[in-house]
Amino acid sequence: MSDTTEAIEQVTSLSDYINKVGKLHLTQERKRKQLNSEKQMNIYYRGQNQDFPNTLPSLIRNENYLKNEDKLINDFITKYPELFGNCQNNFDRLALMQHHQLPTRLLDLTSNPLVALYFAVERSNGSTNKDTDLIDGKIFPFTNFYDPVPLCQSLTDDHFENIFSEFTSIKGNNRQFLKSPFSDEIEIESSLARLNGDDRNLVLNEVNDFYKTLNSVDAKLQTYWSNLYADIVNSSENPRDQDNLLETYEFLNKMSSTKRLYHEIKKDIGDFEAKINPLELFVPKIVTPRIIDQRIKNQRGLFMFVPFVYNYGFEESEKKVALNSDEIQNRTQTRINILRLLSNSGDPQPMTFVIPHCKKASIRFELENVGITESFIYPDPSHIAHEISKYY
Repeated sequence: MSDTTEAIEQVTSLSDYINKVGKLHLTQERKRKQLNSEKQMNIYYRGQNQDFPNTLPSLIRNENYLKNEDKLINDFITKYPELFGNCQNNFDRLALMQHHQLPTRLLDLTSNPLVALYFAVERSNGSTNKDTDLIDGKIFPFTNFYDPVPLCQSLTDDHFENIFSEFTSIKGNNRQFLKSPFSDEIEIESSLARLNGDDRNLVLNEVNDFYKTLNSVDAKLQTYWSNLYADIVNSSENPRDQDNLLETYEFLNKMSSTKRLYHEIKKDIGDFEAKINPLELFVPKIVTPRIIDQRIKNQRGLFMFVPFVYNYGFEESEKKVALNSDEIQNRTQTRINILRLLSNSGDPQPMTFVIPHCKKASIRFELENVGITESFIYPDPSHIAHEISKYY
């Protein structure tokens, strides 16, 4: 998997963890002031009670799941249509499927650091049938503002390094990737997940070709696309075109597979302006879901919408080559890392809290004393019954 070096912080107790988290938030506040941003630079957390080699969603860890993403989604909706009566769009449906443990491209996060700590020390046999109290737990902090270092690395890995200038032209509030479940970008990507595999791959192929063309243009004229897309959105009579980028974009926007994507969107939410910004598809987003049940409310749950990585990439020679499963996972992980919180050092690295396995039981006890219990995390009758039975 990804060979990114990490900044490791070891956690030995609840008070130790709270102290370290407090320092993170102070650092983020200083960064916000440096950017002169009116928006909060939030921190989100993902706790894992097993030492997985990555932070990929289950869908992307499994090659067969990824190949059949649309079938997983549509089969589940067909078998349990009554579950989705209160869903307002395709993202709501994805969030509910994730809630019911269907593999999706959503990554579970929380805004409550204590909830993440609970997940990191939670005792279970997990999918590996190993006692997780014999394995170190991990917590991965994320943020809603991208950092230029991992973004540049991700673009460079895909040989689109010149596009970096398009993102660095974005200042202040617009650098944040915190989205509403009702945003156009999230609707586009949620609907793309439901599109049949052939159509989805055709769209992603043209998006990749667009990146290739833009990479050539930006080598000469930095931040070119930002200006052209503004002209497209405003229906300018004389859009600022260069090297036929407008023609490349219009081909993507009008091809039959993209039209089927727009049809899926309009079928889902009704009125929708048929415009797509390909740059949005490259980066991950933090999405605040609607509070559909008590569990999401208690867990302060959010999701990262993990971007699509096309199964063909470019070499330095611009030759298109097939990517194997490991390469797709590595590139996906690199894109996820765009929103990883980096250490405050001369050589910033993604931060990770590690909970030694020998400290898990004592930290669980400390969490129970402050109300972070099994029945709080999972407020349903079966988990409440299990918690009660432990006392007798």
